[in-house]
Amino acid sequence: MTAVAAMSMLAGALPAPAWSVPVAGSTSSPGRSAPQPPVPDLPETTLPDLTSVSPLDEGRAVPPPRPIESQPEQGDARLGAAAVALAPLTFSFKADAYGIHNLSRDRFPYARATPTALVDSGVHDAAGVRMRRIGNRLYDHPVGQAGYGIDNVESFVLNGDQRYLNRAKAQAGRLIARADKIGTAWYLPYPFDFYLHGRANARMAAPWYSAMAQGQAMTLFVRLYELTNDVRYRNAADGVFASFLRPRGAGTPWVVWVDKYKRLWLEEYPGTSPDRTLNGHLFATYGMWDYWRLTQDERAKTLYRGALTTAADYFTAYRNPKWLSQYCLTHPTALSYVYHLIHLRQFFRIFAISRGLAFLRLAETLSADYPPPAVKGLVIFAAGTHTGVKFTSAGKVAARKTLRLTRPSFAPADRRERVRGQPGLWYRITAGALAGHYVQEKYAISAMRGRSLSYRHYPARRVTMAANKQFTGFTFDNLGKVLSRVSVVTTEVTPFGTIAAAVWNGREYLLAETGPLAGRWIQRGTLIV
Repeated sequence: MTAVAAMSMLAGALPAPAWSVPVAGSTSSPGRSAPQPPVPDLPETTLPDLTSVSPLDEGRAVPPPRPIESQPEQGDARLGAAAVALAPLTFSFKADAYGIHNLSRDRFPYARATPTALVDSGVHDAAGVRMRRIGNRLYDHPVGQAGYGIDNVESFVLNGDQRYLNRAKAQAGRLIARADKIGTAWYLPYPFDFYLHGRANARMAAPWYSAMAQGQAMTLFVRLYELTNDVRYRNAADGVFASFLRPRGAGTPWVVWVDKYKRLWLEEYPGTSPDRTLNGHLFATYGMWDYWRLTQDERAKTLYRGALTTAADYFTAYRNPKWLSQYCLTHPTALSYVYHLIHLRQFFRIFAISRGLAFLRLAETLSADYPPPAVKGLVIFAAGTHTGVKFTSAGKVAARKTLRLTRPSFAPADRRERVRGQPGLWYRITAGALAGHYVQEKYAISAMRGRSLSYRHYPARRVTMAANKQFTGFTFDNLGKVLSRVSVVTTEVTPFGTIAAAVWNGREYLLAETGPLAGRWIQRGTLIV
């Protein structure tokens, strides 16, 4: 089916395509100072906020077949750093020498830009403690309680409202009260059965334990201790840390193990066949970082480095090029858009903590493989022929529609996404002659106006301009219109720092923080990254 002329949905004046806006430019060399605008106020990221995702969304929770009793305390159940100091790291694993650095509070894992709601819309009991509802009964939920406690700590840090601190203490108090103690090690039990991915052969029988819960609880306890100086929270952090010193094979329960390749795993689902779930492994690593911040404990640093080494070395096993990353390694068909974005965010945060450029590259790889699809905007079409496509759920072409335009036009889209097995990125058009069809992103031919993806990263990344070439830096308004451009000609290799990346008008740019084009966007493809 072919349509000729402009799209029928045109209303009012046509916005000029951003790539054809005439602007005044200038050319200079690095030796001459070009006008440098201030670094634009770019949001931290356009990645969606995923802090409300339940860690049990990837399976089915059911009541246990019988009431669960707490584990009896075994051995020396003394609390505090003095007792924990007696436990050495008795197992070995590969631990590359990744950096470990403190951060400003606003860059902490789990840091919030705004406080969480004072009225809790989540499932909670009369004490305000987060719970899991199964049927008509409420069950304690260690990750839910630890994560919500952290949210309230970070909210208290933002505005000092005592209600947040009290609510964080309530979560921590429940975790402490329910902890199973094996020697100096504390384990936080799940009191319900859980079938990972809903699979009958992937049952976690109550009571079960999780490195993710242990790690997030350690973060909560450390941050509460820093705020209150209450030794109960230091004792709890020490007790939970001690659980990471007892690997699989040292008796039950356990949450850490070393595989045959000497890689360390912080196991979210420590069953008979460990699942090697990536997000849980990295959330637990955050907890190791928090404990190191407080104590400077060399064992925590070694475990942290081992966990990062595993994540880096196994990255290709999780990655599906040009598609979603895997949730875990045991169930390769369990793919989740939500957890893909969690992985992406986690690698950005690990880059900040470690200053290891490899982790920024891993984050960018995942972003390129499957960028956040929920992007709305106007797609600008150049004059010429355009093809809209409908796909099956498997990514096969189900229908095509051709549109011939005698002049530029535009149409709204509500998604920018990968289609399985198809090249490039695709916009889902929502109105006009191609409504309900996908159109491939092509710079200057069919591209979304303005910024369709952006993220900041910390610290700055060093990139390079090659010698004896011209480079152009741009500033844009919010609609992607070029406000100014400056060109420089390099006489030698010119390194500089970048702090952000964005897709403007269908093309990827990096934001220069330093160098001759500081404060301007430079096309990524022209740089040595």
